[in-house]
Formats: sequence, C-alpha cells, structure tokens
Amino acid sequence: MRVSERQRYDTVSNRVERAKDQNRSMLEQISSQKRLNRISDDPVGMTQAIRTRDRIGTVEQFQKNTDFAKGFLEKSETVISQIHDSLIRAKELAVSMASDTYNAPAREATAREIKELMNSVIQLGNSTFGNRYVFGGFRTQTPPLSIDGQFLGDDGKIFLQTSRDGFQQINAAARDLFEANPEDRERGHFNMMDSLEMLYNGLNDNNKDSIRSALSELEYQMDKASSFQATLGGMWNAVGMASERLEKEEETARGALSEIEDVDVYKATSDFKRTETILQSTLLASTKLLQPSLLNFLK
Repeated sequence: MRVSERQRYDTVSNRVERAKDQNRSMLEQISSQKRLNRISDDPVGMTQAIRTRDRIGTVEQFQKNTDFAKGFLEKSETVISQIHDSLIRAKELAVSMASDTYNAPAREATAREIKELMNSVIQLGNSTFGNRYVFGGFRTQTPPLSIDGQFLGDDGKIFLQTSRDGFQQINAAARDLFEANPEDRERGHFNMMDSLEMLYNGLNDNNKDSIRSALSELEYQMDKASSFQATLGGMWNAVGMASERLEKEEETARGALSEIEDVDVYKATSDFKRTETILQSTLLASTKLLQPSLLNFLK
C-alpha cells in the first residue's frame, strides 16, 4: 500500500496536536489547581463533583438557618433576662414599700418608677429580630403586646430545617409567659402586666396589703420568666449541636470534593515536564520527517 506525502503529513500533524493537547491540559491543571476543568477530563469524576457541590450547597443553606435560629433565640433570651431584671427591681421596691418605714408620698414616688418598669416590659415584649417580633408566634409582623400589656400573639411554633430530616423549634409559647393559664388563674394568679398593675395601684393608694399581695405575685412571675429562659436555653443547645454537625458534614464534603477535583501539584508538575519533553521531541521529529516540496505534498 502506497503512503502518500499527504498521509504522512496528516499522521505527523495529528501526533503534534496530541502532544500539544496533553501539554496544554497539564498546564491548565497547574494554573487552575484543578484536575477537572471540563466534563471530558473525567465524566464520572465530574458527576461526583457536581453531586458533592450540591450537597455542600444544601449544608450551607442549613447553616444559614441555624445562624438565624441562634440569633433569634439569643435575642429572645436577652429580652427575657431583661424582663426578669425588671421583675426583680419591682420586687425589691415592693419589699421596701411594704414596710411601715415609708409614707404615702414615698410610695407615690415609687409608683412612678413601677410605671416606667411596666412600659419597659411592654417594649421588651415587642422586641424584634430581623424585622420579626420574637414573641408573637406566627404573628411576626404585629406587636405581641398592646399598649396596656395584653398579649395579642398566637401559640404558633416556628421551626427551621437544620438537616435533611430534622427541624428545630426556635420560639417558645410567649402566652405562657405574659398570661396566667386557667389552672393558675384558679389558684389566684394574674397576667404579668396585671401583677405590676396591682403593685402600681397599691403604691398609689398607699395600701400595704395590696403591695404585699403584689409581692407574692411578682415571685410567681419571676419563676415563670426563669422557666422560660430555661426553655429557650434548651432550644439554643439543640440548634448549637445541629450547627456543629453541619460544620463537620461540610468539612467532610469539601474534603471529598478536593479528592475528586483538586490536582496533585507535584504529580501535575512532573507530568507537565514530561508532556513538554514529548512535545519538543515530536516537533523535532516532525521537522526532520516533513521537508517536502509542494509537488511532493500534492502527490
């Protein structure tokens, strides 16, 4: 079988192009630090890389949820702590004013401080996080406490997804904090703001019996606030553990992705030098093989 100059030229040219492609591919790997730059590099590996990136993206979304949940719970716990401090201050004033040491003008002056505490508790009850009221249940866009301290929220429980099959509650039933349940009402207890109102009226009326009754009621409100704090603390711990699991899962997934697509720099450098040598040798050989005249090339 006769081999024409044209066939020989094409054969040598193809070898040169293959050598160039191999050298170019290794140079691209070194510059990008990636073994996979296009699907043709490794179709199976590229499919695994796409799935792993999708997994990482899902984990990152769950991490955003846990970050929001942490902030929401931290805001709630801080507010409850401040409400608890206000109740402690009201109790301290009630203890002082319940004695015979103070007279009517002193109790009236103290009533003004109690009024400020009442306004402060209402403002704290209407605290927001990210433009959402933290104590309103599902009613996150309207204040949960009215101007006179009545609870206007609902009992909705807010959950955020923190894993493929897991959800974490990020709010507690604020109605139980600001209102007395039916059983407690039967025992003679009141809503939080009604308790402070009782103390306020007792001070204004210079009524020591009312002040002492309010003192007992304030202890009940403080116990509820402490219990509410404990509930929020348990939720925060659950969200914190979910966040730690997500961090480990992301670390594992990123490690797997690196194994799939990242290049071994030392090996890639060695391969680049090898393909460069092959390319130079191929070019040198082609120069010696291909010295045809135009007439020979057209044969």
